[in-house]
Amino acid sequence: METIKVEMKTQGLHVEINQEEFALALKTWRLRHDLTQKQLAERWNVTRYTLIRAEHAQNLTWMMAYKLYAKLADELKKEEQS
Repeated sequence: METIKVEMKTQGLHVEINQEEFALALKTWRLRHDLTQKQLAERWNVTRYTLIRAEHAQNLTWMMAYKLYAKLADELKKEEQS
């Protein structure tokens, strides 16, 4: 499985995201909440094209990958608290 690897040497940050697992988690969450890609893109302030790339496990910039991962993590945390 391909991963996104990000390193920021100046701050010592290293992040790895399994693209295929993230793609599946993102699409599963979106469909479970009955949202279209367009609706979710507007809700998260990203483009529909970005969501398409993420859901197909295609390369994203590390900043966009982090943004989507953080948004999904926030949504899942809200579900846990409900």
